[in-house]
Amino acid sequence: MKTNVTRNLQIGFGLSLLLLIISSIASYVSINNLLTSSDLVEHSHQVVRSLDNIISTMKDAETGQRGFLLTQRDEFLQPYEGAYNKALTEANKVQNLTPDNLVQQENIRHVKDILLQRMSILRQTIDKKRAGGVVTVEDLRKGKEYMDELRRSIASMEGAEQTLLKQRTERLNQMSSFTPVVIVFAAILSFAISIFFYLKVTSDFNERMRLQKALEEKDEETSHRIHVIQGIAEKISNGDYETRVAATEQDVLGSLGGALNRMAASLQASFTKISDNEWLQTGIAQLNDRMVGEKDTPALAADILDFIAEYTKSHVGALYICDKDRLYLQAGYALSPDARKEIAVGEGILGQAALTGKLITLTDIDPDYISVNYASGGLKPKNVIAVPIFHDRSVRGVLELATLNVYAQRKFDFLNTVSGNIGIALQSAENRRRLQELLEETQSQAEELQAQHSELENLNTELEAHTQRLQTSEEELRVQQEELQQTNQELEERNRIINERNSEIQRKAEELEQSTRYKSEFMANMSHELRTPLNSILLLSRYLYENNEKNLSDEQVESAKVILNSGNGLLDLIDELLDLSKIEAGKMDLEYEHIGLAEIENDMRSLFSPIAREKQIELVIQNNYKQGETIETDKMRLEQIIKNLLSNALKFTTEGSVQLRISESEIDPSFIKFSVKDTGVGIPKDKQELVFEAFKQADGSTKRKYGGTGLGLSISRELSRLLGGDIRLESEPGKGSNFMVYIPKNREVAIPLPQPEKEPVTQQAEESQEERVRHIAPVIPKDVEDDRANISADDKVILIVEDDTPFAKALLNFTHQRGYKGVVAVRGDLGLELAQKYRPLAILLDLQLPVKDGWEVMEELKSNPATRHIPVHIMSSMEAKKESRLRGAVDFINKPVAVEQMKDIFAKLEDALSRNPKKVLIVEENPKHAQALAYFLQTFNVSSAVSSSLPEGVDMLKNKEVDCVILDMGIPDKNAYETLEIVKQNQGLENLPIIVFTGKNLSSAEEGRIKQYADSIVVKTAHSYQRILDEVALFLHLIEENKQGGQAKPVLPLATPLNEILKDKTVLIADDDVRNIFSLTKALEKHKMNVISAIDGREALQQLEQHPETDIVLMDMMMPEMDGYESTQRIRQNKKFKNLPVIAVTAKAMMGDREKCIKAGASDYISKPVDVDQLISLLRVWLYDKNI
Repeated sequence: MKTNVTRNLQIGFGLSLLLLIISSIASYVSINNLLTSSDLVEHSHQVVRSLDNIISTMKDAETGQRGFLLTQRDEFLQPYEGAYNKALTEANKVQNLTPDNLVQQENIRHVKDILLQRMSILRQTIDKKRAGGVVTVEDLRKGKEYMDELRRSIASMEGAEQTLLKQRTERLNQMSSFTPVVIVFAAILSFAISIFFYLKVTSDFNERMRLQKALEEKDEETSHRIHVIQGIAEKISNGDYETRVAATEQDVLGSLGGALNRMAASLQASFTKISDNEWLQTGIAQLNDRMVGEKDTPALAADILDFIAEYTKSHVGALYICDKDRLYLQAGYALSPDARKEIAVGEGILGQAALTGKLITLTDIDPDYISVNYASGGLKPKNVIAVPIFHDRSVRGVLELATLNVYAQRKFDFLNTVSGNIGIALQSAENRRRLQELLEETQSQAEELQAQHSELENLNTELEAHTQRLQTSEEELRVQQEELQQTNQELEERNRIINERNSEIQRKAEELEQSTRYKSEFMANMSHELRTPLNSILLLSRYLYENNEKNLSDEQVESAKVILNSGNGLLDLIDELLDLSKIEAGKMDLEYEHIGLAEIENDMRSLFSPIAREKQIELVIQNNYKQGETIETDKMRLEQIIKNLLSNALKFTTEGSVQLRISESEIDPSFIKFSVKDTGVGIPKDKQELVFEAFKQADGSTKRKYGGTGLGLSISRELSRLLGGDIRLESEPGKGSNFMVYIPKNREVAIPLPQPEKEPVTQQAEESQEERVRHIAPVIPKDVEDDRANISADDKVILIVEDDTPFAKALLNFTHQRGYKGVVAVRGDLGLELAQKYRPLAILLDLQLPVKDGWEVMEELKSNPATRHIPVHIMSSMEAKKESRLRGAVDFINKPVAVEQMKDIFAKLEDALSRNPKKVLIVEENPKHAQALAYFLQTFNVSSAVSSSLPEGVDMLKNKEVDCVILDMGIPDKNAYETLEIVKQNQGLENLPIIVFTGKNLSSAEEGRIKQYADSIVVKTAHSYQRILDEVALFLHLIEENKQGGQAKPVLPLATPLNEILKDKTVLIADDDVRNIFSLTKALEKHKMNVISAIDGREALQQLEQHPETDIVLMDMMMPEMDGYESTQRIRQNKKFKNLPVIAVTAKAMMGDREKCIKAGASDYISKPVDVDQLISLLRVWLYDKNI
């Protein structure tokens, strides 16, 4: 405290002295500046006065001159005399006053020259007048000019001095006002400091007095605490170890009290441990005394239990002895008569203690477990323990005790310690019992031994002989033992080598797994790299093939078609590579469903018949199963296998035939056999396994005749194995090949087939010549007289394909009643021909027909662009309603048909014909994509409504007339499938066609469930809009007039305004592949759009700055230097382009890409290869608002 007071005094005095010095210096400097400024002001006044004197002197000289000239009297020259010297003296004075002002020095020299000239003219004028000459006006004018010049110079110098005077006066005024302020401020500050330090010193003094008083109180408190601690120490020394010092202060005495408490606790623990140990040893000794003596096991168990229960103050006890896997009650203490006499090991806490060999204690006891009984009732114990009893490390029994109190730790220690002694005592009792039994048995045997002694003597001789033989055997065993040791050493060395090989195999497996992962990544990247140039090929080749400008020859158009087909083939090859990669990685998903064998047969016939006819090869397809037979498998993968085999067969066969035969497997009836046999080149036996390897061919030379990648058979075999089957081959060079595919009929039978014995492959195989089951009528009836001879161009025609002539005539009559003319065909092969010739408004079709059945006719009608739009109503006695709807029929009705039903038939046909334009409901989560698809369909006379959610779509279906639904299953609606079920269950909507249009990777379960409700699934690809149009046309019976270029013109109500939307709009294409830029530019320039391009993100940003009029951006997301994600983010950071539409274009159409692009700032998303129709529609949607 004393130090603080001294320091505060030193600081106060120092600051006061420092402030005094500073204020003194400031006052001195201020007064000195004040004096200097005053001198300068006076200096300026002197200069001004001298300059005024010069002008005044020169005026006096001029006045004397004028008086002399007028009077010629010399007394008027008195002011003139001496005027020059006087003026010159003033000028020198000014010059001496301004030595530091160079401008004034120059001016004063100029003034001196003017004075000299002016005085010279005055003298000349006076001399001329004295001489009697005439003073001219010119003489006076010249003198006036010099006088004016003198005035100007003097005025200029005075102005400069006045400026200096003003500045110096202002500075003088400032210094005059500053000096008092400094002095007053210094005085106030000194006063404030003095007051502050006075208060500070006073406070320090008061604090010092307070601390002194507190110190005195602390001293008294310390004395009291020392006295208390002394008393506690005396109690501890007298044996009171439970007393403690209540000292919580954090000081020396508090630490001393804590140490004293710790000492007391340590002493208490030590004496308690000694007491517990003494109690433990006493109990062990007393128990040993109780166990001494020859007692049987029950008596010994009772003594042990009685003593332990009394010594541990237990209220209930039981001792169980272990025999094999059971515990048997040997003694009880206050035990209930209901106690269990036998317990299995592992049952309850007794059994668990015997099983684990550990002491178990329970505190929260189940009321039903145990009770302490007395005469008038029972009590529930608080603590139960089970102590295992050991002998030779094995459990000999279990002791169970219970108390109404809680067992102390020393009792647990006691029980653990004596458990071994108890075990020894129990085992000793058991041993005594067994020894007594053995003694009795020995006595009885002694008599027998006496009788056998004589026999033993006789056997002794034999034993000696046996001993000799045993010695010999022992020597042999020793030799064998040495050999076994050597064998063991060899086995150990082999085990070591096996372990090393296993480690090497593990390492190879890890390398194989890593290489598989690298391969999958390579396949994904190669898919991206191949799709990018392929995009340009498909776009440009399609642009050339369409030949919209009509400037290409037929040969050039055909070449463009070849390029387009080759590009599509390359796209298929990429898909095959990805399929092979998925199969090898085990990631190929299978989508099982029940499919008809006839459906596979029809698909293969429609696909390969034109190819076979073109090559002039006979294509024979036989189905030995009856109509309607189905199997459970993945249709797409099965047809992929059969397509590969048929395609190869047709490729390697130049003449003869190719046969597809569907029959039951001769190996296993639960399998179906698909046999593809050809009369082609055949395959040598040594290369038959080679053809199933990836990228391998029977002829792998560079001069081979047939092309191909070698992937088809490899993928086919792997797919067949995934489906639970296999592929086998029989072939001979020059005779052809026979590929046999075995597929299980049901999913549960998907197990490998038994492999056949390796035998020489034979080419010949017996085949059944049974015709496939078709709905062919055996008899061709006579033709029905109809209206074909009286049909004009304006007539409405109905085509009736029916072999039942009475029913056909009834339909014809009803047709006439409805105002139509009718044409009747009584055989299926005439259906397509008559439909093409008469172009009917609708067709009534039977299924069972001569020559060709109704399904074949339906397929021909829907496959032909000229007839696919015609509504077809199927009538048959077979149940085929669902299949007929799936194949594009308006409706199906069972025979026989009543008149009322005929009215319904024509009502539905007329409704399908009268609704124009057709209306489609588009349910799509992305409103821009939905609008783009709507614009595309509008150009084909299909109106549409858009919904962004399934519930809203269902409401629209109920309230509006809709012909078809296009559903994006990517909509994140949890109740999507339930909503679909509701749609199908709703009266009037059960037959509504549903087309699922999605870019989402559907799982097999999802796709299987969707197929229960959807009529078609279209995946978003390069030509997905055309696929959608084809599916819609199939269900809505649209005439593809715009594709025919024929008679009728399509109705395009929005074509002109839609084209105007893109006209003169500016689009920026950012893509690192110039081929893509070129192809997209060609496609967009057809719509009169202005295209600017950039090859990376940085250039795209520069182009936007140079072309702010850009209306939309097509941004490739994979570019060097700056990719599309970063470029889009940069665009959004610029306020000018905040609302500029940016469409992301990427070749990696994977899960999450769309969200990633939108998150980066893209307005929309489209994948490569780009569907031009989709792109154009999308551009119209995003640019539509700018035309409004």
